[in-house]
Amino acid sequence: MASPNVVPKSYRLLNAVPTVETARSIVYNITRADQFFPNTSFNVLERRKYLTLAIADCEQLCLDFQCLLELGLPINVNRFDAVVESIELEISLLKGARKNVKLVGKQSAEDLIESTAAELERLRAL
Repeated sequence: MASPNVVPKSYRLLNAVPTVETARSIVYNITRADQFFPNTSFNVLERRKYLTLAIADCEQLCLDFQCLLELGLPINVNRFDAVVESIELEISLLKGARKNVKLVGKQSAEDLIESTAAELERLRAL
């Protein structure tokens, strides 16, 4: 997007900055998802939440590119094809990762009761 052959200079600030922020948000959400080890039900939910946000950001990135194409600008479409294919691959990988997030580790009955009570208190606080 830095080349005038890809996006004209007058449209870069309007379209490139939000696109870069969306791409940055994808990385942030994936990093946040990885910070929650799925050893409790809360961590499983948080990991899935951030993976879902990363998927939504990927879809927003595709919409940003679609918006550029619909503006009728003299844009080289071939340059965006590879990027969109990469985004689609990333979406499928993130969906697979989200689907495979499962509670790991064995909990004793006391640990399960304690974690359930903590989860109940957290929900009551909301």
